[in-house]
Amino acid sequence: MSSNSAWGGPGLEDPSKPLASDAPASASPPPAEDPPFGGLEVLKIGLLIFVVPIMMAPFLVVIAQKLFYPQLTFAAVATKPWILLGPQFVWFAVVALLLIDYSKSRFHQTLWRAVRWNWPKRGWLALIGIGIVTLLVLQGLERLLPPPPKSPFDQFFNRPLDAYAFAFLAIAFAPFMEELFFRGFLYPVLARRLGAAAAVLITASSFAFIHIFEYKAWGPVLIIFLVGAVLTIVRSKMKSVGASFIVHSVYNGVPVMAALIASHGFKHLEKLAQ
Repeated sequence: MSSNSAWGGPGLEDPSKPLASDAPASASPPPAEDPPFGGLEVLKIGLLIFVVPIMMAPFLVVIAQKLFYPQLTFAAVATKPWILLGPQFVWFAVVALLLIDYSKSRFHQTLWRAVRWNWPKRGWLALIGIGIVTLLVLQGLERLLPPPPKSPFDQFFNRPLDAYAFAFLAIAFAPFMEELFFRGFLYPVLARRLGAAAAVLITASSFAFIHIFEYKAWGPVLIIFLVGAVLTIVRSKMKSVGASFIVHSVYNGVPVMAALIASHGFKHLEKLAQ
């Protein structure tokens, strides 16, 4: 009897079972990320966080000029630290509250779960180390690149109160909002559509782009792109926005803490100019 007889037997295929060639093809692997939100929602959130404040800024400067600084020019008022930082604190807080409420009503889950904040349960020392090593390496690279014509942060180190406000923005508030948008909302949508590698590059490029107007030089923007790439890779590997937030805060925080120590608690800011 032929081995491919329709009758069953030891080593022979059971005709009641489908042949291997008839078996359904294996399902494609799941996407790298599968967030509950889509690209249009991410676009709207980006406009809220980054574009609306830029559009509101001139009106706020005019109001402040009329109420508090009638003797100063528009340009002089626009560089006042509290004019620059105050509206950012308020607006970012408003947007964060809106996102918390939107996530509950639209996605039926907390914001932190929707963006996979996921505070890491271990590896904090490694994340701190990544932040410090990234800072040291990129500071070395920065010395080889053309510097910006002027630091965009000089005006924040004229008074102790302004310096403390800037320190809070640099270490906590700005990293929180930037990680929430770029690594929490933007990256997973891109990774789902394009894959992790392309998503890392696009997310890092977008992160660098929003800082162009601050520095007005390509050298610092390149550094920020590389920082953004490191942060996005950390988010991708650990599936945790909280992890990239830790690295981001350390990267920003080490220079700020060095300035705090060098100026004796921002009491002698003149030492920072030496």
